[in-house]
Amino acid sequence: MSSAFRAVLFDWRGTLFHDEDEADWIRASAASIGRSMTSSDMTALVEGLGPAAKHPEVVAAHQTADCSADLHRAAVLLELRLAGFDDQLAQACHDRDGHLGASMPYPDTTAVLKRLKVCGMRIGIVSDIHYQLAPHLDHYDLGQFVDSYTLSFEHGVQKPDPRLFQIALDQLGVTTAETLMVGDRANRDGGAAAVGITTLILPPVKNYTARGLDVVLRLLQCA
Repeated sequence: MSSAFRAVLFDWRGTLFHDEDEADWIRASAASIGRSMTSSDMTALVEGLGPAAKHPEVVAAHQTADCSADLHRAAVLLELRLAGFDDQLAQACHDRDGHLGASMPYPDTTAVLKRLKVCGMRIGIVSDIHYQLAPHLDHYDLGQFVDSYTLSFEHGVQKPDPRLFQIALDQLGVTTAETLMVGDRANRDGGAAAVGITTLILPPVKNYTARGLDVVLRLLQCA
């Protein structure tokens, strides 16, 4: 193990866990309100998500959306309505986020977290999120590897705000020089580098495939 590092901070969504595919998300949400979806309706809604996410009002709303559950709900419902979702389905899709069946770990998440703990690393999760993550980690028997959770909605700030990363460091009892941050979005997770934390941004991969987290073990000489 490299003596330079004592802790790793991980982003959650897109780094340790991935969501179900968009069509599965919409289908499960519709089923929760007793509705079935035709393939053409599904295609239209999925295709509407991309343009809606780029709408100026949606982009602006997401700048603070994860600072509270209420702000997140408002931003998501705005985005879904612009994408063509009716109010009932939009609400059902919003409520699906946070369901234990809607997000799952990448295939290599468990092995990497376990190995890091064997190497003596402290592990924290720092996430822009509007609900508790411990139940998700516990559901997959991963909570045993996590020492702290730093969640944006609990502190009223979200990445790349340096305050969120400092809170995460304080919770783990480590310094910037002793910590590696691992995430998937430079514009959010890259905020850790601005406060002096060595930061690794992973390239995107498809859902259900290995995330490439083994690079963390190699960097920390913990393979």
